[in-house]
Amino acid sequence: MGILDSILNVFYGFFDAIFGRFFPERVDEIIADKIYTEYILGVILVALTVAIFITGIHHLMVDHEQMKKIRKEVSEYRTKLLKAQKEGNKKQIRKLELQKKRINELNAKMTTMSFKPMIFTMIPIFILFAWFRHTPAYGVPILELPFALFDLPVIGTIFGYFHGSMPANQLGAFGWYFLSTTVCSQFLRKILNMD
Repeated sequence: MGILDSILNVFYGFFDAIFGRFFPERVDEIIADKIYTEYILGVILVALTVAIFITGIHHLMVDHEQMKKIRKEVSEYRTKLLKAQKEGNKKQIRKLELQKKRINELNAKMTTMSFKPMIFTMIPIFILFAWFRHTPAYGVPILELPFALFDLPVIGTIFGYFHGSMPANQLGAFGWYFLSTTVCSQFLRKILNMD
């Protein structure tokens, strides 16, 4: 066992201590069409924890007032440029082209501000995902949908990798995680006025 495995085992033990009781071992083998609804709460708790962690780091590291000002200025510039192009106003277009360098700098600054928190969140999230793959919830359907979500062209292509061999109307732990974390993150961002 290498050093990396030893480090990962410490994190796995930590995640087992926090979330393990919400992912009970399956006593029976996977039966066709069996839905393991007991994992829904565990996945929601993992998603909520990740959403709180990422949103909290983002809230602490990003100046949201400055981000709003930059977004507003860039948006106004784009609106004016589109209007000038639509009207064929070459004088206004030339005038706006002189501001393009500043707008590009603002876009770069906004991108840097958005990605800075990722430095602190990526590794813990990857470790959590690695642990998540070892839970009994991984690879089994935990929710049955009234429609075939993964038959939709874009969604099926993007999330098909995580869906595995389940029928298209069933959602596994990763699919439920992505839906849950999206809702939790948006809710937290609204509470913290981060949009």
